[in-house]
Amino acid sequence: MDQLLKRSELFEGLNHDDLRRLADIGRHRTLRAGEYLFLLGEDAVDFYVVASGNVDLCFPMPLGGEVRDISVESLGVGKALGWSALVKPYRFTLSARATMPTELVSFSRRALLELFEREPRLGYRFFMRISELVGVRLETFQALWVRELRRLAEQRPISEPRGAQRIAKGG
Repeated sequence: MDQLLKRSELFEGLNHDDLRRLADIGRHRTLRAGEYLFLLGEDAVDFYVVASGNVDLCFPMPLGGEVRDISVESLGVGKALGWSALVKPYRFTLSARATMPTELVSFSRRALLELFEREPRLGYRFFMRISELVGVRLETFQALWVRELRRLAEQRPISEPRGAQRIAKGG
């Protein structure tokens, strides 16, 4: 498990002792193709790193009378997911589904926070990397949102700004 953590971008730059401490609290988890790791809105108690396989982060959306998962991001070996387990209100903001047989390393929130209490330097580095993940995810959602707003704007006539109506009426 040490080698997997060493290859994970989240743990990049950590020394051997830090990686060993993290490996000591990690647990293996296996998913079949199509199996969900978690669903949007569920309690988030574990954080994950993909050891092998692939996981799609999905947003469930009603389309044509049925709910379909829209893939937002696809994560392979070494990628981290489930950071909602470390950020209040501790609820998953997307669903996660394995696209093929997948192995993960899971870390419970409690075990991670206890480790970081004992090793504040490690906790600081970890949460700095988590903040980068959150930033990337926000950029992804912003790009999707802008694309959707453009699509909607192209379908509807553009209305005048509210202030323009008053100016045209002389007021």
